[in-house]
Amino acid sequence: MISASRRFGLALGACLLLTLGVAAAEPSAAEKETARKLVKSGRAKKQAGDAKAALEDFKAAHAIMGVPTTGLELGKAQLEGGLLVEARDTLLAVSRSTPAPGESPLFAKARAEAKALAKDVEPKIPQLKLALEKAPKGVRLLIDDHEVPEAAIAAPLSVNPGKHVVVARLGESEKRAEVSLEMGQSHELALDLSALAPAPEKKRPPKQPASTGGPWVYVGFGVAGAGVLVGSVTGIMALSKTASAEEGCVDDRCPPSTHDDIDAGRTLGTVSTVAFAVAVLGAGVGVYALLSSDEKPPADDRGSRSPRVEAWVGVGSAGVRGAF
Repeated sequence: MISASRRFGLALGACLLLTLGVAAAEPSAAEKETARKLVKSGRAKKQAGDAKAALEDFKAAHAIMGVPTTGLELGKAQLEGGLLVEARDTLLAVSRSTPAPGESPLFAKARAEAKALAKDVEPKIPQLKLALEKAPKGVRLLIDDHEVPEAAIAAPLSVNPGKHVVVARLGESEKRAEVSLEMGQSHELALDLSALAPAPEKKRPPKQPASTGGPWVYVGFGVAGAGVLVGSVTGIMALSKTASAEEGCVDDRCPPSTHDDIDAGRTLGTVSTVAFAVAVLGAGVGVYALLSSDEKPPADDRGSRSPRVEAWVGVGSAGVRGAF
């Protein structure tokens, strides 16, 4: 349990810390003199009609002193400069400031005047309401480069009199509009934001199968394959017949018993040569059809017949046959 003497010591320490903090916040004599000159300069500039320069002087003076009198001067300068929203905020801060013990009577007078001015300027502040049509999700709204909080978009927005630029932005796309308001005016600005909606993703067409060149590709390469097959078989048979006939020949003299083998070998050799020639021709037709035709092969399930090629070999003869 804390004793009475200890509680008294803690209270005294707290008071000393508070006193030191107030003293530390007190402007120096040099700062006070600077603020006085700034107020005097601001008044002179305001009388000369240079409201913008006067506003900067009063703003600097109030930043140094932070007392009701400098705040009142700043609020009046803001009113004359057309900054009604900023002026009311400054005047309300002055009127709500806490009086300090032993302060100058001028501070109380400044609070009262600031409160009256704040009440008087409130109905003069223009109100802008944004009516958004077809607004996409995630759109950002800016008024004069200041972003409007999402929670305040649907509410009437307090703005200063004059021209304003409203921007609705979504990603790299934006829509701009200008509006001019008079003192005390309420205005609703309709914005159609359908153009900001992202374009629907285009569906890619199904990939078309590579061109097969039509039925003549099958015919050409089928004939080529059959020709190679027939040429190879008949060539081997021709070599076999020739070799058999040569076994019965002596000094290039062949008896009648070898004549059948000799004739068969010659016939088969001719057939082999013709078959290879047909194979070359078929390959040429297939390559040409593949490179020059964009037609798709007919589907069997539509009742069309697919080309068919086959080779045949008989005793002493061979050939190629097919259906198209």
